[in-house]
Amino acid sequence: MRARFGEFVLDTDAREVRRAGRSVHLTPKAFDLLACLVERRPHVLAKPQIRDRVWPSTFVAESNLASLVKEIRRALGDDAREPRFVRTAHGRGYAFCAEASSEAPAAPSVARLTWPGHEVSLVEGENVLGRSRSANVWVDDGSISRRHAVIRVAGTEATIEDCGSKNGTFVRGRRVGASRPLADCDTIRLGKVRLRFRVDSHEPSTFTATDS
Repeated sequence: MRARFGEFVLDTDAREVRRAGRSVHLTPKAFDLLACLVERRPHVLAKPQIRDRVWPSTFVAESNLASLVKEIRRALGDDAREPRFVRTAHGRGYAFCAEASSEAPAAPSVARLTWPGHEVSLVEGENVLGRSRSANVWVDDGSISRRHAVIRVAGTEATIEDCGSKNGTFVRGRRVGASRPLADCDTIRLGKVRLRFRVDSHEPSTFTATDS
């Protein structure tokens, strides 16, 4: 499911909510709850239904659900007293109350990063590279900052920008500060780790003709 509401886009394949092309942080359970509410809009989902969807076969306190709703509202800039997106049905549950339009799924990105033992596809839009496990591209090395750099992908074009990292971001041996373009086969160095940026071409390969 890919749905647009207000200034947000919910993409369940990418498990991401974006605003103006930038990812909006939600914990996995909060994302699951929001996806359920958007999917069943405008119907009210009763609290037992929500618990069965978000915490299957697990007993949780009702306060856990209330905490997820608060997290969603904070992330979306919503107000419980005058809700734009998530409405409380007192004594029953919650409903998604905004208009939402379905969109075609985003085309898969053709860009990826490779380094010894790893290959990671990049998503359209913003890709955070860093040592934090919440990063789109997790590079587990002590020389890398938690949020080290950002690669932004738009079709076959991409740019990279350093995020004020301690040990710097380098492309083709030159230090990156502000955003700069990336080309196929560019070598990227984050701290001590070298990665290779690749862009797939979907053009058919040339074949060698032989005499029959």
